[in-house]
Parts: sequence; structure tokens; C-alpha cells
Amino acid sequence: MFPSDHRLASQAAVAPEEIVNEIFYLPSKAAPAVRRVVLEYFNRAGIDLKPEHEVHNVVHAISMITATRGIMMLPAYTKRYLPESITTRPVKGEVPALDLIIAHHKANKSPILKLLLSSVGKFVGALS
Repeated sequence: MFPSDHRLASQAAVAPEEIVNEIFYLPSKAAPAVRRVVLEYFNRAGIDLKPEHEVHNVVHAISMITATRGIMMLPAYTKRYLPESITTRPVKGEVPALDLIIAHHKANKSPILKLLLSSVGKFVGALS
């Protein structure tokens, strides 16, 4: 994600080497899975990240990107929270992904849990 008028906004996708000289923000240790995926993505590309700051959440990311015109890599779901002044592009190469893990107690008969599990089951079936 980056400002909507950023030079990268005109591209269909962004390669890791295109961010080398940009102000870059890294997810903080408060989001260890996202942080790990971002670091591994750039490591595989041979990019030694030199992040300016760590960002703690989506609101913090929006604030920092707006104020400094920096860029950041966050999960796709965060796109729905962005103001028009910030845009996103997919990455080039192997797309990083996080595994979804759901743990629950079988004795829990909550209707909401049942709905969640059935919805996730349908989603997983669609990916197979």
C-alpha cells in the first residue's frame, strides 16, 4: 500500500526491488505472522529491508503512509479500510500467504461458531 499518486500506483504489480529506495514500514512484532511473511518475501527476493519504522496496526499504517508518503506490505483484507488517498497493488512473484488456523472445543455448540466453521469449510472446498 502507498499513496494513490505514488509512482508505483501506475503499475499493475510491484516487484520487491522497486521499493529499495522507498520509505518502507514493517509490521511490528505485535503481528508476528504478518511480519515474518513480509520479511521472508523480501529475503527470498534478495532484498535487505531497511524499514524506517514499525507499524502496529492498519490505522497506524494509514497515518504513517499519509504523513510520510511511505509504503508498506499488508494482507489484502486491509484494502477495505483504506481511504481514497491510499491504494494497493499486488506484488510480483510468489505471493506471500498466511495460513488460517482455527481451534475450537468440540463441546462448544455455539450457533456463531457453527456458522463460522461451515463458512470456512465452503471456502476451503472452493480452493481445492
